[in-house]
Amino acid sequence: MPVCVAGHDSTATDYCDVCGLVLGAATAPAAPETSAPVAGGLTCARCEVPREGRFCEECGFDNDLPAPSPVVAQTVRSRWTAVVRADRAWFDEVRRREGSEAAEMDFPLYCPERRFELDRDQVAIGRRSRSRGTNPEIDLGGPPLDPGVSAQHAVLVARSDGGWDVVDLGSTNGTSVGDTTDVIERNTPVDVPAGVPIRLGAWTVITLERT
Repeated sequence: MPVCVAGHDSTATDYCDVCGLVLGAATAPAAPETSAPVAGGLTCARCEVPREGRFCEECGFDNDLPAPSPVVAQTVRSRWTAVVRADRAWFDEVRRREGSEAAEMDFPLYCPERRFELDRDQVAIGRRSRSRGTNPEIDLGGPPLDPGVSAQHAVLVARSDGGWDVVDLGSTNGTSVGDTTDVIERNTPVDVPAGVPIRLGAWTVITLERT
């Protein structure tokens, strides 16, 4: 089990679940800048934190997403559900790929299917963390906890045509879409049709369904 520089045991491998420090760092990370960004810099439209690209690294917000019309928003929100389940085949693939690093992981004995209504234009996927201030709409923190899921792992983004894209937010272990096990490029929207699997973490598979 990872131990942060403050001496806390953590089930996560990227940030300490207790204090939020970056695991493996020699010292606590510096506090974020609170001053205004330099001239010409970008800030997130949601949290106003300086950003470098389209997706905010702090909250995952897609700053290029146009505001949908009320008709489009209502159509998306009333017709889609994210179905989350533990998948043994994906777990076996992760253990094969990670080798000795995943040898101590166990597939959960009981992990019931969970369903999340996609009732907004952006739906965060990750783990709830009080220390980091993350509270994703699709919370994979368990029980059982999937140890391969980052606190801010990915986000589902509604398109104006009624479909959905998934965007990996720079997660530690990546996100795969479809039949391939290759991870998608971070901060790059990837189309996710109904029924196409989104694979992440040690055993989690998410599919979108029209309801």
